[in-house]
Amino acid sequence: MGIFTVNEGDLEWSTYESDSGPAAIRFKALTYGAAGVPGVQYIEYGPGRTDPVHQHDVDEFFIVTTGELWLDDVRLEPGGIVFIPAGTDYAVRAGDEGVRYFRVVTS
Repeated sequence: MGIFTVNEGDLEWSTYESDSGPAAIRFKALTYGAAGVPGVQYIEYGPGRTDPVHQHDVDEFFIVTTGELWLDDVRLEPGGIVFIPAGTDYAVRAGDEGVRYFRVVTS
């Protein structure tokens, strides 16, 4: 396998849907379809947006690039990272100006 590269600015945003229509969460699947490359998404939450408590069957790293990301009472700012083990319940909440972060799937 060779080196994989992508610029997030070259991809269009996709949106998650909620029961009442488009949610204020959008993403770019940066490595979708790239064989042998870990899953990476660039994610944006609108101001104050939160998602329901949930869990995934994979380990995840979040790397905050802009805004504030809250997990319970823990505030992460640009440059902050969080590791969430598979099977852990959590909910992301954006700060007052929203948040953008990279989600890296590690297992």
